[in-house]
Amino acid sequence: MSTRIGARAGAVLLLAALSLAAAPAPPQPEEIPLSPAQILLFETPHLQAIDHPVLLDYAFHREGPGALDDQITERIDEIHPDGTKHVSVNFLSGDHHEFFPAVDNFHGNPLLMFFLEHDVLQMRAQFGIPAAYFRDRVRAAFIDRAPIEDVSITIDGKPAPARRITMRPFADDARFANLPAVRNKTYIFVLVDALPGMLQDLRTDMPADPSVNAPALSEEILFKGERP
Repeated sequence: MSTRIGARAGAVLLLAALSLAAAPAPPQPEEIPLSPAQILLFETPHLQAIDHPVLLDYAFHREGPGALDDQITERIDEIHPDGTKHVSVNFLSGDHHEFFPAVDNFHGNPLLMFFLEHDVLQMRAQFGIPAAYFRDRVRAAFIDRAPIEDVSITIDGKPAPARRITMRPFADDARFANLPAVRNKTYIFVLVDALPGMLQDLRTDMPADPSVNAPALSEEILFKGERP
C-alpha cells in the first residue's frame, strides 16, 4: 500500500470513527444524552453564518521538539440549500503537509476533527500505541471531563465573549502511570460565535518530564482571518 493510499484510508477511518459535526442523525431510543462539550463542539453549526465560498486561514505553532510555524487553510467550497457545506483543507505545507479528505454536508467545522486526528497520530508516533486507543480516550473525555467556561478574549484589540473547553483525557489512565507528562496533557478549545467557523483556538499542552528527559511540547491552531 502506498503512503498516500494509507493516508487516505486513515483519514476516511477518522471520519467514520469520530463522526464529528456532520448533519445530525435522528435521535435513537434510549440514547445517552450528549454532554454540553459534545454539543458545542460536534453538534453546533459552526459554519452557519457562512453563506458564500470563502477561505479561512489559521496559524499553526508548535513549541518543543520539531518546533514549527506553519499555516492551515480551510476552504468552504460549496453551500448547499439546507445550509450544509462542502469543505476541504490544506493542513500544513511542504514536507509537513498532512492529507485529509474533503467532507460534505457539514454543519460543524471539520478543522476540529482534523486537529484531533493530527494529535492522535503524533501520539502514536511518540509512544508506539495504536491511534485508536488515543481516539477512544479523547472521545470518552468529552462525555464527562470537559467543562465549559465563559471567558473573554481579545480579537483585533477588542474584547470578545468566548467559551473555553479544557480537558485532560489521560489524567486517570493507568497505562501512563509512569508518564506524568501524558497524564497531565491538556486539550483546550476556544470558540467565538462572532468568528467565521467559530473555532478561535485549538491547543494541546504536554509538560516536560525530567525523569525521562522529555521536553515540554505544545501545539496550537489559531484563527487568523477569512478571504475570498
